[in-house]
Formats: sequence, structure tokens, C-alpha cells
Amino acid sequence: MRLGKRRFIQLAGLSIADRILPVRLWGAPKSGWKVIIVTFGGGVRYAETFAPEGLRNIPRLVEMQPEGHFFRTCTNAGVLSHFNSTASILTGNWQRVDDFGFQPPAGPTIFEQYRKQTGAGPLDAWAIATNKSFSTIGAGADREFGLPYGANVVLPKQLLLEAVQEVVKKKPSEGVASRENMQRQLENILNEGYEGIGWTIFKAGRQLEKSVRETLTRGLVEYINGPEMPTSGDELTFFITREVMREFAPRLILVNFWDMDVAHWGAYSLYLQAITRTDRLTGMLWEEIQANPKYKDQTTLLVLPELGRDGDQNTANGFLNHRSGDASCRDMWLLAMGASVAKGETERPIRHVDVAATAAELLGIKGGEMAGRPIRELLS
Repeated sequence: MRLGKRRFIQLAGLSIADRILPVRLWGAPKSGWKVIIVTFGGGVRYAETFAPEGLRNIPRLVEMQPEGHFFRTCTNAGVLSHFNSTASILTGNWQRVDDFGFQPPAGPTIFEQYRKQTGAGPLDAWAIATNKSFSTIGAGADREFGLPYGANVVLPKQLLLEAVQEVVKKKPSEGVASRENMQRQLENILNEGYEGIGWTIFKAGRQLEKSVRETLTRGLVEYINGPEMPTSGDELTFFITREVMREFAPRLILVNFWDMDVAHWGAYSLYLQAITRTDRLTGMLWEEIQANPKYKDQTTLLVLPELGRDGDQNTANGFLNHRSGDASCRDMWLLAMGASVAKGETERPIRHVDVAATAAELLGIKGGEMAGRPIRELLS
């Protein structure tokens, strides 16, 4: 059922230019070094994560922390909204654009910088997002860059719409006992979280090649028909990320988990469950990196919340929203993992916009005009 990578490229009519990577500011780049950025999207507070009372919610990150480098303060000084926060992480500049995906980021993303400078093809840069408003996150508005150099943007819930149709078509003998029951369960995933009633999407940005879409949808159908079935959008996002890593082994990936935004509905227990789920999936992603020979010992994983949530001092239930601008919204953390990452902890504050600049250095490219600066602790 799988297409080989070489055969897939032939079918899609894609090619990767044979160019030499530029020399890194901090020395020659490691051959084939990869960067994966994981956002605890939707917003999460210190109080429910790395504060002493929050550690019970993140057992996998607690296990991972001693093996990586932990930055106690990673500040979001920009607009406290989902698209702008993640776009700031990807561009290295604070963003102020429409927050529902109707506008692309202002200025080039790290995806565009990487692909334009190295000649890497579309299969080497991916953004995989639970948040359905992220269709334009893969390329910015700068005319010197843009969609021709952007990332493949995958919205797993959109793929699920097609996979549901495929599942329902199957005969009972093909592995699904109750077509109607499964369809209801899968459609419930589409409407979970704080996304409004129904499921619509603003289609824009770089569209997946037909054969890419078919490959991922086919894998998703097999997943649904297997012994496990996804119960949340973030589980879908993890599955698609793993498929992309195994099929195409890209050097640059954004993984946007977002189940935590269920907090807007006011259910603190569901918010905590989503944190623990994202923690588990992040741990599973790290295990995949360690088990995949194309990633093991040649990948830097950067994990951080896109933003926080309001502190309880501002309202009786501060976890509901993330617009107050207080420290609980802005002061986050970052955990870096990888063979080249020195173990330790840093009190020195860093910023969200420093992530793109650091990724550029790790990939051996120039960061361009970024407000962010490379995080020196990660560039040994």
C-alpha cells in the first residue's frame, strides 16, 4: 500500500535541486541535520506543566527533561493568538496578521528560507497542524519567497473527512464491524475542541500534491481499520507526522498539537487531559526519532507552548482564555532534545522568535532579517 519515496517523487513530478548548503555562522553544518518544532498549541500555563504542582500532568516531559536542555523562560512578546504566535515562531519576527488563516505570515518562514537557500524540494519541509486555521502557515507574504518555497501543510482533520468516506465504503468483511458507529465516532473528532459548530476550512496556501494526499489518506484509512482508532485531533496529527517521517524523512517539520484549546469550553478536567495527551504524544514522537535511523542522532527537537493562558488572579477561571497579557500568558518554557544538545538548564530568558533563528543555524542557512537571535546553548 505504500509508495517508495523515489517512486513517489516520480509520480508527483517533483525534484530536489542538487545544491551545496551554505556554511553556518557557527561552523560547517552537519550533513542532513534535521529540526522538528513541536508546539503545545492552544495554550498551556506553567501552573499545569513545569510548575511543581503541574508535573503530574506531563510525566513524559519530566522523564525527557534530564536528557535535554531546559529553558525556564521562553517569552511570547507578540499577539496572544494562535496563528500569530505560531507564525512568530516560524518567521523569527513578531506577527500581527489575521488570526484565522485568511492572511499568510508577514515575511518568509523558516520553511521558505531553508528551501530557497538549499534548493530542497517540497517533500523536505512540512507543517502538520491540528488547528484547522493553519492552512496558510507554510509560506509568508514576501514575494521573493512565497508558495513556491513553502512547506507542505497537512491538516489531518481535513484528511479524516476523506478517510471517513473510504471507511464507510468498505464492506463489513474488511475489518470494520459497524460502519455507522465508526463514522459517528470519527466525525465527533472533527468537531471537538474550540472550533465552532460544524467543520469548515479556509482553503489557501500550498495544496498537497494529489499523490501525497492519496498516500497519507490511504495510511489513515489503514490506521482507522487497525487495532487502534484515534480519539482526538492530536492523535491524528501524531499519526500523520509519523507517516511523513517514515515516508519522506523531511529535514524540517512543524508539529502543532492543539487539543488543549478545549479549555475555552470551561472544562478544567478536559484541559488537563489534553495536556497529558500532548505530553504522551510528544514522548512518542521522541521515541520515533530515536527508532528511525533517518532521524536518530541527527535531529534537534524543540518543544514549546505557542502561548500561555490567563492567570487565575485575573479571573476565577483563568485557564479559559489567553488574552490578558499577564506573565501566565507570556512566560513559557522550551525543552530541546537531540544528540548535539548539551544536557542542562538555562535561566537566561529566550524568546519565541529565537526558535526560527536557531533552526536556521542548525540547518546551515542564513536566517535573514529576523528579530530573533540563535540560542547559543543549542549551537555547540
